[in-house]
Amino acid sequence: MYRIPISELKVKANQIRCDLVELIYRAKSGHLDTSLSLVEVWLGLVYSDFFRFNPNDGAWEGRDVIFLSEGHACPVQYLINADLGYFDKKTLFEGNRRPFTPFQGHTQRNLKYGLENSNGSLGIGLWQAYGFALEWQRYVFCIAGDGEFEEPSSIGLLAAPHLCKPATNFTLLLNYNHLAQDAPVDIGPLAEVAKLYGWNVMEVDGHNFNALDEVYQSAIADTKHPKFIVCNTIKGKGGDPNKEGKLGYHGKPPSTEAEYQAYMDGCKKLQV
Repeated sequence: MYRIPISELKVKANQIRCDLVELIYRAKSGHLDTSLSLVEVWLGLVYSDFFRFNPNDGAWEGRDVIFLSEGHACPVQYLINADLGYFDKKTLFEGNRRPFTPFQGHTQRNLKYGLENSNGSLGIGLWQAYGFALEWQRYVFCIAGDGEFEEPSSIGLLAAPHLCKPATNFTLLLNYNHLAQDAPVDIGPLAEVAKLYGWNVMEVDGHNFNALDEVYQSAIADTKHPKFIVCNTIKGKGGDPNKEGKLGYHGKPPSTEAEYQAYMDGCKKLQV
């Protein structure tokens, strides 16, 4: 269950999409398409009834933890943390991608702002999160991109429950939007491999709040295995409809007023 009605979550999702367009257009830099694909996945998680956090104390030891491994998706992380009350949204818009602020092009660890890990090179966050989960008493989630699993070090994480130790409080959320920077992505038999190494593997429509609720509740109900949730998403979801799910827009924010308006027109429509 969610702490607020799904109708309110959908309104939040649309507002965050509009804010993403505005934030990245102003900065003239950022990964809009990747961020748009994760809105429901992230919102659904933090508004689940089990998820604990304290925006007044980001280091609270009773919190649940989200590691972002797909670091270039940090704009959606920033906006959702602002929505949760860690900081004012105005602070983000004034500081995004500016020197000496917490809001850089990849996340920098800052617990006050609810940012659990520093990231950059793909795959680093996976191992940060799994190792952290082995010592943490509450739930640990890691959001990763499908392109990360083109890295051998990322695929190696799947063997950790068998060769190292099962982190039964750990859930890996794979943003499977099928597109990397310059080519399509097919994760192949990744889910089957994960099952062989002891993961509880699930699959979900990453833009459907009802489906996400079911899979999140199933994940926390399983106290014997690490969880691997394949979230099927659309890159650029809810932005410019002519660019949804298409190559060529990775890290390319709208650069003209017309492009900006096309994205804004798309995100203002209820598309979830």
